Amino acid sequence: MNDVTYKVIKLSNGEDIVATLTSENESDIEIENPLLMSVYPEMTENGEHDSLNLSRWIQPYTEQNYFTLSKSTIVTTAVASPGLSRYYEYILLKIADWKQNNKETLEEISNEDVYEELLDEIETVSKSIH
Repeated sequence: MNDVTYKVIKLSNGEDIVATLTSENESDIEIENPLLMSVYPEMTENGEHDSLNLSRWIQPYTEQNYFTLSKSTIVTTAVASPGLSRYYEYILLKIADWKQNNKETLEEISNEDVYEELLDEIETVSKSIH
């Protein structure tokens, strides 16, 4: 991952993502492993400063790693700084480790187990029908 240039992408919906740009044409770009950038204030002993959190962008809802973005939804792009690039690589490694360590656990869960758990969580306050 060290020789790859990562892009910060500002979307028209206000989201900022960092990703690997894999291809580009007149109307679209394709990105790999996009992570959502969230900046929030944090208090330290030296005062308040901004802290950056990177989290999966769409991947919690899909197993796919590549995404196509229409250029009409992109406000601007920029090359990620060396520090952001290292942080991005670190988070991608942590996500990969988590997926590997939890793969066996996720495979053990069946749809029936999930359905039964959901049914158990449903509590009826009253048995009367209105």
